[in-house]
Amino acid sequence: MATTNSPALRRALHTRESVMTTVANRFRPVAVAALAAIRRPITVDDPFAAVRAATRSHRRAHRCGAYAYGEGTLPATAAAAVGARRIVEVGTALGYTAIAMAHATPDTHVQTIEMDQEHVRLAEEQIAAHHLADRITVLHDTAENALRTLDDGDYDLAFFDGFTPTLNVVTELHRLLRTGGSLIAGNLILGPDRDVTDFLSDTALWRTHSFGETAWSVKLSGR
Repeated sequence: MATTNSPALRRALHTRESVMTTVANRFRPVAVAALAAIRRPITVDDPFAAVRAATRSHRRAHRCGAYAYGEGTLPATAAAAVGARRIVEVGTALGYTAIAMAHATPDTHVQTIEMDQEHVRLAEEQIAAHHLADRITVLHDTAENALRTLDDGDYDLAFFDGFTPTLNVVTELHRLLRTGGSLIAGNLILGPDRDVTDFLSDTALWRTHSFGETAWSVKLSGR
């Protein structure tokens, strides 16, 4: 029988400890995410929660694709962090995140793209109700069509909140951003093609951090 001082027992104990550590590290992010969903250390008031609720009510009534991003405080905080004067957004819905981002700084202007005519109308109503019609422009078109009409390097922040990004769209957003500008790409859990995730993780182009369904990418260079 091996004693507690025997090399064989020490190796076995070390192996078991290594396995347990590996398992714990593998499941730690899942556990942290589960706890965060139940108990949040910081609660931040959402001044535009009514717009988010209106989006949800409209979607339920019309069974359409109008979804508000989980929390408008994230893109709004990103806009404040980069001092965004010009923002381009893909996926307006009823204007929830466009309104949140426009409030980030007094000089922020948002161009937001929406292909659904009814959503454009409802978003413009919400924007007017929040007295932001002079700082938010809703472009009624597809992302692919609208983005190609915008100027290179002219934007501090891009926010994608469509169904799932395509390579064409994220490449256009990269073109539009100034060096040092940020792209917030949501809905990555909906299954973008591998070339999209490869593009966003290209360290020659971006510094990217991924959290949940969203990635935050800072543009390093042109292409």
